[in-house]
Amino acid sequence: MTVKKTNIVMILVDDMGYGDCSCYGQKAWATPNLDRMASEGMRFTDFYTTSPVCSPARTSIVTGLNSGHLPIRHLGDPYLPDHVMTIPKLLKRQGYVSACVGKYGVGSGQPDVDPIRKGFDYHYGYNCMRHAHNYFPPFLRENGLRVPLRNKPPEGDTRQWETGVGVAEVKIDYSADCIEARALEFIRDCAEKPFFLYYCPTMPHANNEGGNTPDGMEVDTYGEFEERDWAPNEKGFARMIQRIDISVGKIMNTLTELGIAEDTLVLFTSDNGPHNEGGHSVTRFNSSGGFQGYKRSLHEGGIRIPFIAWQPGTIAPSTSDHLGYFPDLLPTFCEIADVECDCPTDGVSLLPLLTGNSAQTQHDCLYFEYQGQLAVRKGNWKYYADAEGAEALYDLATDRHEDHDVKAENADVFEELKAQIGCKHEDYEPVNTPVYYDPPCRV
Repeated sequence: MTVKKTNIVMILVDDMGYGDCSCYGQKAWATPNLDRMASEGMRFTDFYTTSPVCSPARTSIVTGLNSGHLPIRHLGDPYLPDHVMTIPKLLKRQGYVSACVGKYGVGSGQPDVDPIRKGFDYHYGYNCMRHAHNYFPPFLRENGLRVPLRNKPPEGDTRQWETGVGVAEVKIDYSADCIEARALEFIRDCAEKPFFLYYCPTMPHANNEGGNTPDGMEVDTYGEFEERDWAPNEKGFARMIQRIDISVGKIMNTLTELGIAEDTLVLFTSDNGPHNEGGHSVTRFNSSGGFQGYKRSLHEGGIRIPFIAWQPGTIAPSTSDHLGYFPDLLPTFCEIADVECDCPTDGVSLLPLLTGNSAQTQHDCLYFEYQGQLAVRKGNWKYYADAEGAEALYDLATDRHEDHDVKAENADVFEELKAQIGCKHEDYEPVNTPVYYDPPCRV
């Protein structure tokens, strides 16, 4: 008798803060589907991204490496070499079908950066982060080909067509709808085989970085927030969070309807902390969840993220303060799929914690670097250095906002954490490719 392999659905949203859903304390709106996922599954309180911006964070997910070992460490490092091992390449050894639906974000739009070159069997959405800063683009991509949408940028501006970042004059197809539909279609098509769905909505990322429009939180409708006494950008932000929650509910319900919910691990998280862009104020709704900092910062608000795991019958309802981060996903998925994890990784499998079947391996510490900032967390202690080299030690047990530097009275701890930098960091030479590429149109 063949034992059915566990499917994996990873939902990665874009720039959603620790405090943006109600199961993590949000009061201005409700996220009932995420709340259900958290109450029926495992909600993590101390889970981290690897980087406070998208490209390195997403590279860390698929490679299992920390920010000191990544081939992509900044937004300007747009190329993941083909020889680097990735989650879909590993899962393929056990017959998994893998899809990336939404924002891949590990590349520049060139054909040699396409997700299908990195192990995915199917991709639909955006593969260039610049293209992804547009909710009404003239096209999306499907396996490297351009799939036209009905949105129309101004006539005569060919650059907008080539890059997909132009502001549409005619707005019909909201990209989030297109991406969600393909994700659900993939689940239905693969219900009888082991699959890995990497579902990456671009919400609630601001959309105005490409076109510099005044409204950076563009939605098809404000829905129930239309009558709120809020600025339009804040209505749009709230609606995006609500749409994310609705989409999560559709994923869970589809798995249940197909009879494969108990055979599927579903993870929900964000690539980094909340943004302060597009007219949205990160403090308006306490998106950072009471932590200092936001996107681009190695303070807690920029790197501590919501993380929920759900698999009925396998994961017991619980809350975990386990210290984990994105590199843990690759070894976790390998253990789930019974694949040898024979590539370099900075992660440890979370499967013992999720199932409760054995003791969970703990990290010696978690390491972070970005644009001159450095951070190390060990237990409740956190070392932090800003880009100018100013250093501090925080006790997160009593100082979650990182206001009080206690390195003077804890010199041994400070030096112990600082010493980890040399162990966790390796110099690298990024491989760059041109930003623009005009993909052929699907016939």
